[in-house]
Amino acid sequence: MEESPFICPYCETALVLPDDVWYYPCDHCGKWLDLKSQFAFLRGLDAFKEGQEIMQAVNPKRRRLYYNSQDQAALNLFIEAYSSLQVAFLADLEETQRFVGVEMMTSMSNEFMKRNMVSPFEGTYWNSLMIEQTAQNEYNLLKQKLQKLAGPLRFIKRWRWTARQSQILKSLEQMDSKIKVLEKQIEFVDIPRARKKKWKP
Repeated sequence: MEESPFICPYCETALVLPDDVWYYPCDHCGKWLDLKSQFAFLRGLDAFKEGQEIMQAVNPKRRRLYYNSQDQAALNLFIEAYSSLQVAFLADLEETQRFVGVEMMTSMSNEFMKRNMVSPFEGTYWNSLMIEQTAQNEYNLLKQKLQKLAGPLRFIKRWRWTARQSQILKSLEQMDSKIKVLEKQIEFVDIPRARKKKWKP
């Protein structure tokens, strides 16, 4: 591996990495970086962005036609991105990376399902992870709002927001069970580290 500047995803410090090292502590924040996972994420991100730009330029009426060279070029980039992100998720990514990674995998698996390129189980898996993290984010936002609650209507807002939190927690319990079943059905060799398992209400 040639020395090259690398931006730590945790503290955004520019690092110069030594040769032939795959685990490296950030010189600034001390976080240990799995460089194989990090480089795979960056490759996947670049390929996804490029594929998305091509896909958006394709006339919707001509999408999903395998003889369309632009559509096929976008699909090839998505395949590259999908494979890279599968490698990236073998390790723990920084939280923003994990969130973006799930978004990308969901988007690509939806495209692949339209073309029967992945199993319905796999497509449903990534969609479920996206729903889970969206629900967790909504719960966290409501929690922040409740902590700052003030004003004459605070009792009404508190009732409405706490009721919504209860709904979210119930749906998250159901989603957790669904995801665990999907993981068994897909029979991952290594289950992707794509869920925020330390999340607590």
